[in-house]
Amino acid sequence: NEVLNIDAFRKWRPEFNEAILILENGKTLHPSDEISSGNYICGVEVEKMSKSKFNVVNPDDLIERYGADTLRMYEMFLGPLEQSKPWNTNGIEGVFKFLRKFWRLFHTETWEFKVSDEPATKAELKALHKIIKKVQDDVERFSFNTSVSSFMIAVNELTDLKCNKRAILNELVIILSPYAPHICEELWAMLGNAPGTLSYTTFPEFRQEYLVEDTFSYPISVNGKTRLNLSISLTLEGKAVEDIVMADEQVQKYLEGKQPKKVIVVKGRIVNIVL
Repeated sequence: NEVLNIDAFRKWRPEFNEAILILENGKTLHPSDEISSGNYICGVEVEKMSKSKFNVVNPDDLIERYGADTLRMYEMFLGPLEQSKPWNTNGIEGVFKFLRKFWRLFHTETWEFKVSDEPATKAELKALHKIIKKVQDDVERFSFNTSVSSFMIAVNELTDLKCNKRAILNELVIILSPYAPHICEELWAMLGNAPGTLSYTTFPEFRQEYLVEDTFSYPISVNGKTRLNLSISLTLEGKAVEDIVMADEQVQKYLEGKQPKKVIVVKGRIVNIVL
């Protein structure tokens, strides 16, 4: 529930200028009374937008403040297409901030456009191909709201990786373009592509090999207590994993100079040292 701005309400609906309102405290508010004498509490009801109900939201106002891409993505973000959803613009700020964060991937802290032609790292390729796969699957199901969530996760991951690689960002622009076409068209041209060609570009191909983990963070347990984690290649077998673990300085600290009775290696799961 919200407190009604009575003065603004009467200006909006002049036919109520002479109305007597019953306030929350039970008192009545006459047109000649001071508005500060009490509050009129409005209930909240979810219903379709209609001119007759005076609940229409003008999209032009939102576009002027946040931009067309923000409004477009926010409408997708509200929920599944087949469901009715209450209109609430409180969450639109989150989408607006996401697009700003996406824009920052291409720019320095002083907002100068800067991308790198260096090869992408494994972590960057993994983040890219996760979003390619997710968007492909979501589009088939018309599940655009989960795609928007995945875009936010991908941009956060690339931001943490400080990624400004052209090989990654070029593909990311293509993937995001159906959701935020205006900002993507601008970035597409800034990346050196011919203006107006983005919508005709082939969607990036998903490659499963970039999602295959080649290392594993092994929990290292000493006498049943997990002491630390070590990242070790999954291509290594038991004895090789054991050698790496036993050579680690932190592991030696927990052994306190004692010789292990047994080292149990469960590949891709855990390493247990028994003293």
